[in-house]
Amino acid sequence: MGNRPVMLTIALVALLATAVPAPCLAAADTDAALAYLQTQQNADGGFGSGFSPDSSTGSTADAVLAIVAAGGDPTGFKQGANTPASYLAAHAAADAIGGDVAKLILAAVALGQDPRMFGGVDLVARLEGMAGDGGKIGVEADTLVGHSLAVLALKSTQRPIPAAAVEYIRVSQQENGAWAWDGTDETPGDTNTTAFAVQALVAAGEDAGDDAVSQALAHFASVQNDDGGWPYQKPSAYGTDTDANSTAVTMQAIIAVGQDPAGDEWAAAEGRAPLAALEAFQNESGAFAWQAAVPDDNLLATVQALPAVAGKAFPFVTMAVGEATGANPDTVPETGGEGINLTLLLVLAGAIVAGGGYVLSRKR
Repeated sequence: MGNRPVMLTIALVALLATAVPAPCLAAADTDAALAYLQTQQNADGGFGSGFSPDSSTGSTADAVLAIVAAGGDPTGFKQGANTPASYLAAHAAADAIGGDVAKLILAAVALGQDPRMFGGVDLVARLEGMAGDGGKIGVEADTLVGHSLAVLALKSTQRPIPAAAVEYIRVSQQENGAWAWDGTDETPGDTNTTAFAVQALVAAGEDAGDDAVSQALAHFASVQNDDGGWPYQKPSAYGTDTDANSTAVTMQAIIAVGQDPAGDEWAAAEGRAPLAALEAFQNESGAFAWQAAVPDDNLLATVQALPAVAGKAFPFVTMAVGEATGANPDTVPETGGEGINLTLLLVLAGAIVAGGGYVLSRKR
C-alpha cells in the first residue's frame, strides 16, 4: 500500500463514503443507549460478545455499526488511546471466518476507512477470495448468516455480487419462506437468518416483489407475536416469547424492502407495531433487555436494537473501493474452518438461551 499516499487516500475515502437513505424511526432514547454502550467498552477499545467479556472483532464491529447507525461518533469511544477502530485494525489480519471479515468491512466503511487498507490487510480481496464453487462465500464454518453478511459487505464496497452467491441464498430457502442457520431444510428456519438473507437479496437488487423476498415477508407475518415483535423461532421447544434481538433484525429486513415497521402494515393483533414492541425493551439505563421475562440490561440486545430503531438496514453506508491493491489478502489459514465459529455460536444462542432464560439470539 506504499504506492497510495496517505493524504490522498483519506481525501478519496471522505469523498466516496456515502450514506444510504433510510427512514428515521427512532423514538427510543438513542443517546442513553449510546451512553450505556460506552460503559461496556473494554480497556483494549473493543467490545465483548455478550457470552464473554473479552473483546472480539465480530462484536466490536457490531458495536461500531450500532454507534454509527444511531448517529454516534465511534472516535469518541475511548479507553486511553484505544478506540473500536484501533482494536479492529490491530486484529484485522487474524480473522479467518468469512462472516467476521464481512463485519470488519462493514465496520471499516462505516468508520470512513478504506477496507482495502485496513490494519494492513485488503479485506475486500480476502473476502472475495473466499467465494466457493457452489456460490457460498466463506469457509466451512461459516453459516448462512455469514454468507449473507459477505453479500452485504460487497454491496457496502460497491463490488460486484456474484450471481452464484445470490443463487446460493435462493436455493437455501425453505418452503415456508424461512432460512435456517446452516442453509439446510433439515434445520428449522429462524427469524434472524431469514432477516439477513432478505437484506442480502435486497442488496443484490431484489425488492419486495421478488418471490423469495415476498415469501420471507409472509413468513415473518405468520410468526409475528400478538405484541408486534418476533421470537427467534416459532414453533420452538425453547419458547416463543418476543425478544429484542429477533425483533430488531426482522425490522431491518422490513426496512430493507421499503416497508414501515412503525406503521399499521405490520401492526399485530394487539395493535402494536414492531417498533413499539422493540422500544418497550429499553430500560432506564438506556440499554435494551433481551426479553420481558429477562429484564436486565443486555449488551447484545442494545447493539442489535440501535440500527433498527434508527430505521437502517445493512449496509447503510457504502464506499467505492475499486480494484485490489495487493495488500495481503491471502492470510486465511487452511485450518480456519476448524476453529470456533462465533457466527454459529451466536445464532444458535437464540434457541439455547430461550430455554435457559439468559441472554440472546444473534447474527453474523
